[in-house]
Amino acid sequence: MSATTVISATRSDRLRQFLKDLWTYRELFVTFVERDLRVRYKQTALGVVWVMLQPLVMTFAFAVIFGRIGKMSTDGMHPMLFYFAALVPWTAFARAVSGSALSIEGSANLIAKVYFPRLAVPSALVFASFFDFAIGLTLLNGVALWFGKWSLQLLALIPLLAVIQAATALGIGVVLAVINAQYRDVKHVVHFLVQMMLFATPVIYPLSALPEWAQKLAFLNPMAAVVTSYRACLQQAPLDFVLIGSSLVMAFIYLWVGVWFFRKREARLADVL
Repeated sequence: MSATTVISATRSDRLRQFLKDLWTYRELFVTFVERDLRVRYKQTALGVVWVMLQPLVMTFAFAVIFGRIGKMSTDGMHPMLFYFAALVPWTAFARAVSGSALSIEGSANLIAKVYFPRLAVPSALVFASFFDFAIGLTLLNGVALWFGKWSLQLLALIPLLAVIQAATALGIGVVLAVINAQYRDVKHVVHFLVQMMLFATPVIYPLSALPEWAQKLAFLNPMAAVVTSYRACLQQAPLDFVLIGSSLVMAFIYLWVGVWFFRKREARLADVL
């Protein structure tokens, strides 16, 4: 009987090769980011003005509907500041989750023909969303200056909150992307899921409006820490570093689970697309 030779790699070897591939194909990742930005603003008359209009219009609508009419508490903040501080990060997060969830299906032809780390596709969508986010943050700083609520604390906290936001969006997005590649009806659920996440995040209401037990579990939704922290900076109130720290850990758990799940099914993507 002839001997059978089995070639395998340890988990550390596979991880090392995975990271090496990501670095090798970094220029392709940049190309994906540029492609997404070009497609988004192609043949638009106002271009990046739409990025500023969306949170501004939603802020005005929320301030009227939930603030003036619904009498929703804003923890003593001006309604425009209260909602704008939440909607700037939230709209970028929602765009990142929705875009990355549909990214694999949108790149089906390329994935079926060429090898590259498939994770680059949804990752590029999340990265590109931060272009819009940067514009929104600039506007947020301007609004804070207008209301006399700007502080250096706001600038200092942005990198940490951006990491929490990006890790959470990518962790959720890659899971949805790989499931949607096999079950196309998932794309019809993405919009509904993002809406449910909006209500589960203290965007419309303050975190203090939740029961005490719910506030203790707020770290399970890292975007709650992001929204609450931006508001605290504009309110010049003490930051909840326990919530921020636990949310950072939870965001990386989402990212780790998402990447693990994605890599488990990555090899079958070309077959199901």
